[in-house]
Amino acid sequence: MNIARRQVLAGGLAAAVPVCHLPTTPHHPHTPAHPPVLNTPRYRSGPVRFGANSLAWKQFAHAVPKARYVRQYWHGVNKIEPAWPRFAGALTLLSFEPYPRDLLHGRLDAKLRKLAATAPRGSVLVPWYEAGPANPRSYGKFVTATAVRDCQGYLHHLLRHTNVRVGSIICGPADQLEDWMAGHLKVYSADIDGDWFMRADRTFETDRFEKRSEANLAIWRRKAGVSWPQVMLAETNSSEPEWFALVASWHAMHGGADLLTFWDENRSCQGTAAKPWPPSAEVISQIRRLSEIYDGTKFAGGAPPG
Repeated sequence: MNIARRQVLAGGLAAAVPVCHLPTTPHHPHTPAHPPVLNTPRYRSGPVRFGANSLAWKQFAHAVPKARYVRQYWHGVNKIEPAWPRFAGALTLLSFEPYPRDLLHGRLDAKLRKLAATAPRGSVLVPWYEAGPANPRSYGKFVTATAVRDCQGYLHHLLRHTNVRVGSIICGPADQLEDWMAGHLKVYSADIDGDWFMRADRTFETDRFEKRSEANLAIWRRKAGVSWPQVMLAETNSSEPEWFALVASWHAMHGGADLLTFWDENRSCQGTAAKPWPPSAEVISQIRRLSEIYDGTKFAGGAPPG
């Protein structure tokens, strides 16, 4: 079957509404303007690589040998360990929670430079993941759009000559969260769950997913100032194998992405599939198969396969 042209059955009413779906927010007056990227082709092939959160990494990597990224969380304000978290055969996407005033006044510089010196090339660091007006992570009131944006920009400048790339992780539509993302970052990402696009009959609203993905990519292009920014889905999951085919095939035709699955006890923003590893045999087989198909895929002429 041509995965990139997979058709998901239609029918039923939309069932799950994402907790992290946010109301429209006004554009912040101090957000730098980013001109649209012009003359960008609609399609560009790119590799799609899978990963998992650290709690499940060992088992996930055994089941999916081509897995690439691990998601690690340092919870707690100003928690910075002396060495970058490493996992065999993988790179790490690390999120942490720096107190904005301390970070922006340089009080964390020494610790962060020491940390970055131990990181392998391709490592990613993100402050205050999923921050936004809905505040799904229940952060303190000091975690504002301005603070998050300034933290991202400061880290990007501080670590620009290291192996660490600085990025943003949102939870919700990018066009409603522009104020929470700095410009010219190396990585733009979102936490997105299959349940948010699932009908009552457990098929997926493909058109709605594609429209969300296209809108997100348009915002990230403008923010990054490049046609094809590095994109990650920092948390994603579903109990249905079709979700992973839908996500992987779309991103394979739109520059590629790293897709990090999430396996842990159920949390409000991760939907019903956020359960400890392992999932069903069908889900495991699907992820392994997709990782083999799309790891390094090149479509002729930059267009989707017919």
